[in-house]
Amino acid sequence: MSSVAYSETSLDLQPLPQPDREFYYSRVKTREAVLKSVRKLNYDTLEIVVKCRDDGSPPICGQAGQYATLRTPEITTPRSFSFARAPEFENPNEHTFLVRLVHGGRFSGWLFEQDRTGSPMTITGPLGSFTLDSSNKPMLCVAGGSGISVIRALLEHAANEKVARDCLFLYGGRQQRDLYYDEEFKAIKAAWNPNHRFEFVQVLSEDEGTSNWAHRGLVTDYLKKAYIDTGRIDVRKMKAYLCGPPPMVNAAVTMLEKAGTSGGDIKFDKFEDSTSPAPVIDNTKCVLCDECLYVKPVDKCIVDVASLRSATPNTTPSYTQIQPGQTPGLYYSSLYIDAKECIRCFSCVEACPVGAISVGYDRNVQSIRQSVG
Repeated sequence: MSSVAYSETSLDLQPLPQPDREFYYSRVKTREAVLKSVRKLNYDTLEIVVKCRDDGSPPICGQAGQYATLRTPEITTPRSFSFARAPEFENPNEHTFLVRLVHGGRFSGWLFEQDRTGSPMTITGPLGSFTLDSSNKPMLCVAGGSGISVIRALLEHAANEKVARDCLFLYGGRQQRDLYYDEEFKAIKAAWNPNHRFEFVQVLSEDEGTSNWAHRGLVTDYLKKAYIDTGRIDVRKMKAYLCGPPPMVNAAVTMLEKAGTSGGDIKFDKFEDSTSPAPVIDNTKCVLCDECLYVKPVDKCIVDVASLRSATPNTTPSYTQIQPGQTPGLYYSSLYIDAKECIRCFSCVEACPVGAISVGYDRNVQSIRQSVG
C-alpha cells in the first residue's frame, strides 16, 4: 500500500459559517388561534388582533419589526403580515396586524367580506430580521401603505427603550382619507427620549389642489427635496428603515445610496406578493446547515429532493422528493424552493448564513451531485 503525503496547501479547507444566533434560537412556531377583534382604520385598512389558544405551547415571542404568517380553514395558503405592535405592549398570547384590502387578494377579500371576529386561525412565526439595530445612529424611517405597521412596532419599542437617537419618520399616502394612527404616533413622540428629537411627517401624493396640506408629492421625492437637498439631515450618518410597496422601497434605496448612505445602513421590508419572483437555492453554495428549513412557514415551500431535472425553455425544473426507504441516499442531495408553494416571505433568504438563497440566482438550478460530479 502506498502512502500519500498532503502538503498544508493541498486542501483549501474553510470553516463553515456560523448561522445567525437570532434565528438559531428563534425557531418558528405554529399555534392555533382565534381572530379576537377587528377594527376599521380607514376605508381599506383593518387592524386585527389574533389571540393564540392558551394550550401551554411556547409563545410566539417576535421582536418588534418581525412578522408572522396567518391562514384560515377557508384560505389554506398563508399570508405574511408584520407585527403592528411591539411585543411588550401586547396582551399575553395576542398579536396585532394590519390588513389592507388588495384587489383580488384572497385573505384581505375574505376579511373585508363580513365580520370575521371569532374565526379560527393558524399563526406561524416569528419570521424576519427587520429589527432595531444597536447603534446610536439617528433613525430615518420611510413607509407607505400598511408598511406603517412594522415601523410603528419598531418605534414603540425604541421609545419604550428610551434609545438615545433622533428619529425622522416619513409616511407616504395618496389622500387624507388614507391616514390613520395619528394618536398612536403622538403617544410615541410623547414617550421618546426627552434628550432626542422625534418627528413624524405625513406626505400625500394625490391630495386635492384646494387642500392646505403642507407636505405633498411622492414620499421619496419629498424626503430628498425637503431634508436631504436642504441639509436638514445627513443620511451618510443615519440608519434607514424602509417598509412598504416594492416601487417605493426601491426608489428610496436608490436615492439614499446616491446620497451616500452605506448599504449596510439601509434595512428594508418589501411587501411582496405571489406575482413576485420566488427565491432560488444555489446548491453549489449550500452548506446543508438546515437554517432555511427551520424558518419555513409552509411545509412544502422548501423541499428536500433526491434529484432535480433541468427546465426546458417553457417549463420549470422538476424534482423527486426524498422518500425514506424508497429514494437513494440517506440524506437529501439538494434543497429546492417550489415556486408554486412559496408565499414570498423571504425568511429563508434572511436565515441563510452563506447567501445561498436569492431571487437573482439561475432558475435552472443544480443539485449538489451535479455541482460536484
